[in-house]
Amino acid sequence: MHSWSRYVPAGVLTLGAVITALTGTPRLTPLARPLAASLPAGFLGVNGFDIPIDTEELRVSGVTNYLNRGFNLGDPTPVMLYVGYHATQQGDRGMHSPSVCLPGSGWTPIDSRLVAIPMEGRQIPVNRYVLQKQGQRILVYYWFQGRGRITAGEARLRLDNFKDAFLRHRDEEALVRIVVPIAQQLWDSPVGRTGLPADSVAVRLAQIAIPGVQTALPRAP
Repeated sequence: MHSWSRYVPAGVLTLGAVITALTGTPRLTPLARPLAASLPAGFLGVNGFDIPIDTEELRVSGVTNYLNRGFNLGDPTPVMLYVGYHATQQGDRGMHSPSVCLPGSGWTPIDSRLVAIPMEGRQIPVNRYVLQKQGQRILVYYWFQGRGRITAGEARLRLDNFKDAFLRHRDEEALVRIVVPIAQQLWDSPVGRTGLPADSVAVRLAQIAIPGVQTALPRAP
Protein backbone atom coordinates (compact mmCIF):
# COMPACT_ATOMS: atom_id res chain seq x y z
CA MET A 1 0.00 0.00 0.00
CA HIS A 2 1.31 3.47 -0.86
CA SER A 3 2.25 5.47 2.20
CA TRP A 4 0.08 8.40 1.07
CA SER A 5 -3.07 6.28 1.02
CA ARG A 6 -3.41 6.45 4.81
CA TYR A 7 -3.99 10.19 4.49
CA VAL A 8 -6.87 9.92 1.99
CA PRO A 9 -9.71 9.70 4.55
CA ALA A 10 -8.36 12.68 6.48
CA GLY A 11 -7.96 14.60 3.23
CA VAL A 12 -11.53 13.92 2.21
CA LEU A 13 -12.79 15.10 5.62
CA THR A 14 -10.65 18.21 5.41
CA LEU A 15 -11.91 19.02 1.92
CA GLY A 16 -15.50 18.58 3.11
CA ALA A 17 -14.85 20.89 6.05
CA VAL A 18 -13.33 23.53 3.76
CA ILE A 19 -16.30 23.37 1.35
CA THR A 20 -18.74 23.64 4.25
CA ALA A 21 -16.86 26.60 5.69
CA LEU A 22 -16.83 28.36 2.34
CA THR A 23 -20.45 27.72 1.44
CA GLY A 24 -22.02 27.91 4.87
CA THR A 25 -25.37 26.29 5.48
CA PRO A 26 -28.05 27.22 2.93
CA ARG A 27 -30.77 29.15 4.66
CA LEU A 28 -34.38 28.04 4.95
CA THR A 29 -36.28 29.84 2.20
CA PRO A 30 -40.05 29.94 2.83
CA LEU A 31 -42.69 29.81 0.14
CA ALA A 32 -43.95 33.11 -1.25
CA ARG A 33 -47.54 31.83 -1.29
CA PRO A 34 -49.30 28.71 0.07
CA LEU A 35 -49.30 25.76 -2.31
CA ALA A 36 -53.00 25.07 -1.73
CA ALA A 37 -53.94 28.55 -2.93
CA SER A 38 -51.54 28.53 -5.88
CA LEU A 39 -52.57 25.25 -7.51
CA PRO A 40 -55.87 24.43 -9.20
CA ALA A 41 -58.84 23.67 -6.96
CA GLY A 42 -60.48 21.95 -9.93
CA PHE A 43 -59.40 20.15 -13.08
CA LEU A 44 -61.32 19.13 -16.20
CA GLY A 45 -64.58 20.20 -14.63
CA VAL A 46 -64.30 18.44 -11.27
CA ASN A 47 -63.35 19.79 -7.85
CA GLY A 48 -60.22 18.47 -6.23
CA PHE A 49 -59.82 17.10 -2.73
CA ASP A 50 -56.74 17.17 -0.51
CA ILE A 51 -55.40 14.00 1.08
CA PRO A 52 -53.21 14.43 4.18
CA ILE A 53 -49.94 12.53 4.41
CA ASP A 54 -49.21 10.78 7.71
CA THR A 55 -46.65 12.22 10.09
CA GLU A 56 -44.05 9.47 9.67
CA GLU A 57 -44.12 9.66 5.89
CA LEU A 58 -43.69 13.42 6.10
CA ARG A 59 -40.73 13.01 8.43
CA VAL A 60 -39.03 10.56 6.07
CA SER A 61 -39.72 12.73 3.02
CA GLY A 62 -38.13 15.80 4.62
CA VAL A 63 -40.65 18.20 3.05
CA THR A 64 -41.32 21.60 4.57
CA ASN A 65 -44.68 22.13 2.83
CA TYR A 66 -46.71 19.89 0.57
CA LEU A 67 -49.89 19.56 -1.45
CA ASN A 68 -51.46 16.17 -2.22
CA ARG A 69 -54.57 16.83 -4.30
CA GLY A 70 -56.77 14.30 -6.07
CA PHE A 71 -59.28 14.66 -8.89
CA ASN A 72 -62.03 12.07 -9.41
CA LEU A 73 -62.41 11.96 -13.18
CA GLY A 74 -64.59 8.86 -13.27
CA ASP A 75 -62.10 6.07 -12.60
CA PRO A 76 -61.96 4.21 -9.26
CA THR A 77 -58.48 5.70 -8.76
CA PRO A 78 -58.19 9.52 -8.85
CA VAL A 79 -55.62 11.52 -10.77
CA MET A 80 -53.16 12.88 -8.21
CA LEU A 81 -51.08 16.03 -8.10
CA TYR A 82 -48.35 16.10 -5.46
CA VAL A 83 -45.99 18.98 -4.73
CA GLY A 84 -43.38 18.59 -2.01
CA TYR A 85 -41.44 21.73 -1.16
CA HIS A 86 -38.07 21.59 0.59
CA ALA A 87 -37.06 24.95 2.06
CA THR A 88 -33.55 23.48 2.16
CA GLN A 89 -32.12 20.11 1.19
CA GLN A 90 -29.54 19.91 3.93
CA GLY A 91 -29.35 17.03 6.39
CA ASP A 92 -32.50 14.90 6.54
CA ARG A 93 -34.43 17.36 4.35
CA GLY A 94 -32.98 15.94 1.12
CA MET A 95 -35.30 15.24 -1.78
CA HIS A 96 -36.40 11.68 -2.63
CA SER A 97 -36.84 11.01 -6.33
CA PRO A 98 -39.91 9.07 -7.54
CA SER A 99 -37.53 7.00 -9.67
CA VAL A 100 -36.32 5.51 -6.37
CA CYS A 101 -39.36 5.81 -4.10
CA LEU A 102 -41.96 4.23 -6.38
CA PRO A 103 -39.95 1.06 -7.14
CA GLY A 104 -39.16 0.92 -3.42
CA SER A 105 -42.92 0.83 -2.77
CA GLY A 106 -43.40 -2.21 -5.00
CA TRP A 107 -44.08 -0.48 -8.34
CA THR A 108 -42.18 -1.98 -11.29
CA PRO A 109 -41.11 0.45 -14.04
CA ILE A 110 -42.00 -0.80 -17.53
CA ASP A 111 -41.22 2.36 -19.49
CA SER A 112 -39.28 5.55 -18.80
CA ARG A 113 -38.28 8.52 -20.94
CA LEU A 114 -38.36 12.29 -21.19
CA VAL A 115 -41.34 14.08 -22.71
CA ALA A 116 -41.85 17.77 -23.50
CA ILE A 117 -44.62 19.92 -22.04
CA PRO A 118 -45.55 22.79 -24.40
CA MET A 119 -45.63 26.01 -22.40
CA GLU A 120 -45.96 29.45 -24.01
CA GLY A 121 -43.75 28.65 -26.98
CA ARG A 122 -41.29 26.58 -24.96
CA GLN A 123 -40.86 22.84 -24.63
CA ILE A 124 -40.23 21.88 -20.99
CA PRO A 125 -38.73 18.39 -20.50
CA VAL A 126 -40.16 16.26 -17.68
CA ASN A 127 -39.75 12.64 -16.66
CA ARG A 128 -42.38 10.14 -17.84
CA TYR A 129 -42.68 6.72 -16.17
CA VAL A 130 -45.14 3.87 -16.60
CA LEU A 131 -45.23 1.48 -13.63
CA GLN A 132 -47.26 -1.55 -12.65
CA LYS A 133 -48.11 -3.28 -9.38
CA GLN A 134 -50.54 -6.13 -8.71
CA GLY A 135 -52.54 -5.66 -11.90
CA GLN A 136 -52.55 -1.85 -11.71
CA ARG A 137 -50.75 0.51 -14.04
CA ILE A 138 -50.02 4.17 -13.53
CA LEU A 139 -48.51 6.95 -15.61
CA VAL A 140 -46.20 9.28 -13.69
CA TYR A 141 -44.87 12.65 -14.81
CA TYR A 142 -42.44 14.39 -12.48
CA TRP A 143 -39.93 17.20 -12.44
CA PHE A 144 -38.04 19.48 -10.04
CA GLN A 145 -38.84 23.19 -9.85
CA GLY A 146 -37.06 25.93 -7.96
CA ARG A 147 -34.74 28.93 -8.07
CA GLY A 148 -35.96 29.89 -11.52
CA ARG A 149 -35.41 26.47 -13.12
CA ILE A 150 -37.44 23.44 -14.13
CA THR A 151 -35.23 20.36 -14.18
CA ALA A 152 -35.85 16.75 -15.20
CA GLY A 153 -32.32 15.34 -14.91
CA GLU A 154 -31.28 14.42 -11.40
CA ALA A 155 -27.54 14.78 -12.05
CA ARG A 156 -28.16 18.33 -13.29
CA LEU A 157 -30.32 18.98 -10.23
CA ARG A 158 -27.49 18.00 -7.87
CA LEU A 159 -25.02 20.18 -9.77
CA ASP A 160 -27.35 23.19 -9.62
CA ASN A 161 -27.99 22.60 -5.92
CA PHE A 162 -24.28 22.57 -5.16
CA LYS A 163 -23.62 25.67 -7.26
CA ASP A 164 -26.47 27.69 -5.71
CA ALA A 165 -25.60 26.55 -2.18
CA PHE A 166 -22.00 27.68 -2.79
CA LEU A 167 -22.77 30.99 -4.49
CA ARG A 168 -26.11 32.03 -3.02
CA HIS A 169 -26.60 29.97 0.16
CA ARG A 170 -29.89 28.65 -1.24
CA ASP A 171 -30.91 25.14 -2.27
CA GLU A 172 -34.71 25.15 -1.93
CA GLU A 173 -36.61 23.00 -4.45
CA ALA A 174 -40.04 21.55 -5.17
CA LEU A 175 -40.72 18.05 -6.46
CA VAL A 176 -43.84 18.03 -8.64
CA ARG A 177 -45.45 14.66 -9.45
CA ILE A 178 -48.58 13.78 -11.44
CA VAL A 179 -50.03 10.25 -11.28
CA VAL A 180 -52.70 9.13 -13.75
CA PRO A 181 -54.30 5.64 -13.67
CA ILE A 182 -54.19 3.75 -16.98
CA ALA A 183 -56.02 0.65 -18.12
CA GLN A 184 -54.10 -2.62 -17.85
CA GLN A 185 -54.25 -3.45 -21.57
CA LEU A 186 -55.73 -0.39 -23.30
CA TRP A 187 -52.92 2.14 -23.37
CA ASP A 188 -54.91 4.76 -25.25
CA SER A 189 -58.24 4.27 -23.49
CA PRO A 190 -59.79 7.44 -22.05
CA VAL A 191 -59.26 8.33 -18.41
CA GLY A 192 -62.66 8.21 -16.73
CA ARG A 193 -65.19 10.52 -18.33
CA THR A 194 -62.59 12.83 -19.87
CA GLY A 195 -62.39 11.25 -23.32
CA LEU A 196 -58.62 11.82 -23.11
CA PRO A 197 -55.80 9.25 -22.89
CA ALA A 198 -53.55 9.28 -19.84
CA ASP A 199 -50.73 11.27 -21.45
CA SER A 200 -53.09 14.03 -22.53
CA VAL A 201 -54.50 14.28 -19.00
CA ALA A 202 -50.98 14.43 -17.53
CA VAL A 203 -49.86 17.10 -20.00
CA ARG A 204 -52.91 19.28 -19.31
CA LEU A 205 -52.41 19.05 -15.56
CA ALA A 206 -48.69 19.79 -15.93
CA GLN A 207 -49.51 22.91 -17.95
CA ILE A 208 -51.58 24.14 -15.01
CA ALA A 209 -49.22 22.95 -12.28
CA ILE A 210 -46.02 24.52 -13.63
CA PRO A 211 -47.20 28.16 -13.43
CA GLY A 212 -49.09 27.45 -10.20
CA VAL A 213 -46.01 26.11 -8.47
CA GLN A 214 -44.00 29.04 -9.80
CA THR A 215 -46.46 31.42 -8.13
CA ALA A 216 -45.91 29.72 -4.78
CA LEU A 217 -42.11 29.52 -4.97
CA PRO A 218 -39.82 32.23 -3.59
CA ARG A 219 -38.29 34.65 -6.03
CA ALA A 220 -35.32 33.20 -7.91
CA PRO A 221 -31.92 34.33 -6.62
